[in-house]
Amino acid sequence: MKNKLYKKILLLFLTGPLFISCEDWLSPKPLSFYAPENTFVDKAGFESILVSCRKQLKLEWFGDNNPSMYEYAFSDLGVFGCPEAVNIHNLEIQFTPYSATPRLWSLAWGGIKYANIVITRQEKADFKTEQDKNEILSEEYFHRAYWYYRLVNLWGDVPMILQEVEEPKMDFNSSPRLEILKQMKDDLEFAVKWLPEKAEYGAVNRAAGEHLLTKIYLSLGEFENAIASASRCIKNYGHDLMRERFGVRKNDGIHDVVNDLFNPDNISSKENLEGILVVQERFGMEGNTGPGDKGSQRMRGWTPYWCGPDVLDPDGKRGCVDGKNVALMDSLGRGIAGVRPSNFYQYYLWKDCKNDLRHNSVNWYDISRLWYNNPKSDYYEKQVQKAYVRDTFRCYFSWPYYKIFVGKDEINVGNNPKGGFTDQYIFRLAETYLLRAEAYYWADRSEEALADLNEIRKRAKAPELESISIEDILDERARELYFEEPRKCELTRIAFIMAQLGKNGYSLDNFHKKNYYYDRAIEKNNFYKEEYFYSTNKYVIRPYHVLWPIPNETIVANAEGNITQNLGYPGAKE
Repeated sequence: MKNKLYKKILLLFLTGPLFISCEDWLSPKPLSFYAPENTFVDKAGFESILVSCRKQLKLEWFGDNNPSMYEYAFSDLGVFGCPEAVNIHNLEIQFTPYSATPRLWSLAWGGIKYANIVITRQEKADFKTEQDKNEILSEEYFHRAYWYYRLVNLWGDVPMILQEVEEPKMDFNSSPRLEILKQMKDDLEFAVKWLPEKAEYGAVNRAAGEHLLTKIYLSLGEFENAIASASRCIKNYGHDLMRERFGVRKNDGIHDVVNDLFNPDNISSKENLEGILVVQERFGMEGNTGPGDKGSQRMRGWTPYWCGPDVLDPDGKRGCVDGKNVALMDSLGRGIAGVRPSNFYQYYLWKDCKNDLRHNSVNWYDISRLWYNNPKSDYYEKQVQKAYVRDTFRCYFSWPYYKIFVGKDEINVGNNPKGGFTDQYIFRLAETYLLRAEAYYWADRSEEALADLNEIRKRAKAPELESISIEDILDERARELYFEEPRKCELTRIAFIMAQLGKNGYSLDNFHKKNYYYDRAIEKNNFYKEEYFYSTNKYVIRPYHVLWPIPNETIVANAEGNITQNLGYPGAKE
């Protein structure tokens, strides 16, 4: 009896975190005024749960060791930088059905759970107009499709749950990835007819629906439809690429339009026409992502451990330090190299970039600029010499300063700032152009694909390309969308497209043994290619890591159904 109860409670987790104890779940309570039966009866009631749906979108991007790091650490662009006691290095050993599951798994199921509550209960609710009803329904279709898009491009076949789960279940079954995507396509085709063209920040507008629909069309191989939805997103809803200076520092003569786009005060500005879907995290704001208002912490996670004890001066003494009111700390933050970029991202991606704004001295911090900040060192304020850095892997690398720097840290005022509160793009029009370029590419319309890609390069003042390949598109996504796109998810989506089309020798029949995601990661990421040894183990990735392992506890608890394990992992059935 105890084991069966455990399994039921565990399977409820599949539909999203409940945040209740077993005792609370078992104890009957009188129906309150705020019970679902009383709350979800009209538009105002449903808007209360929309807040939870919108919060799910930003949980990925804020806080320490947040889920977005996995998307980069398991890609062509980087690896986890902390020791393996904290993060995964060797996926073959450390990333299994029995290891800790990435938080994105529960985050996605939570988003689906909230969406399904609204989708199910709106059928019996009292709406004043058909517009009100369909706007609510359409936003929930968006949220459900958003999280399923992520699930099927990280875990592959998963259960497709389309209704609210009101009691424990043990009979979930995996649905084919393409079947799920087709359902999400149908939902979003309805949604883009009803989503509002304008919406408050954090809410979903029609352009966001078109943007996500474009990704799903691409996943299904419907390339002309993807071109059409991306074109509507670009042309019809008042969005545009920002090509001129704007915002709070537009007249300072120092920064540029690329920097303006990521100034925390500009992301949600009405002047900014490029942001399609933006989430907000503000100090003291209700609905922030974590207890204690911890902020973005992106300077902690994405910058090197430059102030650590392994950065020595030529005398062998500590050259850089952290601490309260220490020089450089307010401008660089106290990083720990949560994600360490690959050499491909640091160097080769920017070869011949010339005047590319994304790599100039204002926006890109070249680690060669770092100087000794320890007042006790005889080399104080002199340039750090790489030869005396004992750990160049974690402590000495360059990074896109304009995307990572969040100057005001209200939590750590004057003392080891980690990155304060800021807004975050979920979808930005620059990505829409690159999605349409990809759709044109797959549709053999290379001139139009090249034109879209060059629109992004022209804005950045980068040299225009004369030809285009899928490699060029992915390279441009890396330059433009670092710390915005879910990188691993997008690489897997493209790997699936290649396998579905039978291109370059790829096939769905042996996807876990040969796929584009793995081949690109091994080609571009020197740490996985060389199986670089750091701390006490090495960086290892295998072809089957194109899909992540379904948690074993979920499979075991689902005693009356069939959730299939991905091939390559223990428990999978060939």
